[in-house]
Amino acid sequence: MKLEHTDIIDAPLETVYSIVRDELSKVAEYLPNIREIKVLSSQEKSGKLHVVNQWFAEANVPSLVKKFIREELFSWKDTAEWDNKNHKVNYQLESFFAKDIYEAKGTNYFKAKDDKTVLTLTCEINIYPEKIPGIPRLLAGKIRPVVEQMIEKMLAPNLTSLGEGIRNYLKAQS
Repeated sequence: MKLEHTDIIDAPLETVYSIVRDELSKVAEYLPNIREIKVLSSQEKSGKLHVVNQWFAEANVPSLVKKFIREELFSWKDTAEWDNKNHKVNYQLESFFAKDIYEAKGTNYFKAKDDKTVLTLTCEINIYPEKIPGIPRLLAGKIRPVVEQMIEKMLAPNLTSLGEGIRNYLKAQS
């Protein structure tokens, strides 16, 4: 599954870029379904900033899969490499619950347009419900669409609403 969203934020490129890079944990309260974002590490390497965050989401789990899905599934590690020269970030998401239940990676681009910022978020996700601990192999194929839809409902709003979250964060700061 591929997700892509473009938003225009009425703030300068450097302001928006630095908020997402350096203050994402503070923006979390303005994102739907996100309870918290914790910064686990941040270090400069080879001219790029490497940041690892842990996201904690809230999700409505359909009754069909509720007995198989643990709350830990809705916490993930976000490993990001920030390219300050090109104003972009490459990232990879990984579950803390079971590292191989999905592959998710993408690139977010920040571009100046007049005195505004064009933010383009991309993410490609492959889900492997048969690898979720506790789900019988015979059921994995049947529940795949339910699990994919649940994960998409959890991730997509946060991608598509990041721009709105940044706008609300900026309003709260002024």
